[in-house]
Amino acid sequence: MACQPARSLHARAARHAALNMIAKAGKKDACAALIVGHGLIGGSLRARLREVAELPVVCIGRRHRELPNYRALDLASETGRAALDKVVADLHPRCVVLAHGPSDVTWIDQNEAAAAAVHCGVAAIVARSAAPAVVISTDNVFSGTRGGCRPGDPAEPANGYGRVKARAESIALAGEAALVLRVSLVYGWHRPGQRATFAQRCLEAAAEGRPVDAPTDQLFTPIHVRDVSVVTAAVCRSGGQLTGIKHLAGPSELSRYEFARLAYRLAGADTTLVRPCLRQETEWACRPRFSSLTCGTFSGLPGLAKWRPMTPEEGLREMLATWPTGRASPQSRGQRPWQEAASLAARRAGEL
Repeated sequence: MACQPARSLHARAARHAALNMIAKAGKKDACAALIVGHGLIGGSLRARLREVAELPVVCIGRRHRELPNYRALDLASETGRAALDKVVADLHPRCVVLAHGPSDVTWIDQNEAAAAAVHCGVAAIVARSAAPAVVISTDNVFSGTRGGCRPGDPAEPANGYGRVKARAESIALAGEAALVLRVSLVYGWHRPGQRATFAQRCLEAAAEGRPVDAPTDQLFTPIHVRDVSVVTAAVCRSGGQLTGIKHLAGPSELSRYEFARLAYRLAGADTTLVRPCLRQETEWACRPRFSSLTCGTFSGLPGLAKWRPMTPEEGLREMLATWPTGRASPQSRGQRPWQEAASLAARRAGEL
């Protein structure tokens, strides 16, 4: 038998693995939710959908993981995107959520074409499928000259990440039933091996008594990842009830400096360890001054009649109450009582 090209063999193997994953997910009429991306948002959303137990969940991620109905695909490659196309076509998902990377704003500013190939390529696959889709997007599609942006405001990206995501939004919205869900800075606990969120970095530095530099001239409306997953899960369960563009953000606009000081205070650490600076002096130099959004209403979605986004203080307290095991914490250093934070987290969990 003649040797086949390596690319052909890899593509065949990817298609075979995708079909096996679909078979394990259940019958087609189960109408699974397909999550593309298993980072901070994708991982939280997968857990949320499995909690409500109304939809089977299939998840695509970049790294190999031993999880049910999970598949590792390299979406930066044509082979990986072809395999995703096959998954979407054969699964007939009830909803597809695009929460994948790359999302490192600084890296994308230097590798815009590579990032566009992934984000725009994946958006095109989903748009062609006509499956209801949710595209997790960003406040970076705006110029950043003012805060509190609304969906009807013109998209005028000031950096590569914003330009790439704005193009992906347009491609997805050209499909039959897409919702673009723009989020402001999302925070929460990342799994080991993934890039830590700003809140995580602040709390860990506070627990260790380390200083942190935080810009006073970059403002956002931070939203806890749990709120993002709760709303996105409700959109998935609604089966395409919402389309167009919606904004999902926290209720307060504050600077990175103010947010960091709040994290240190709640952790019982010395707030003077948070050192003010300008964003041009930091890794956030390519971010706009304002990265804040005005949050929309989602009360018409299943289970969200009384939902509201957590305040920054509530979200940070929830992080403190759910501190990952194996890491030095303010509790282990005797910096603060944790009963209040744990009680708050329990009350929030009971409301949703």
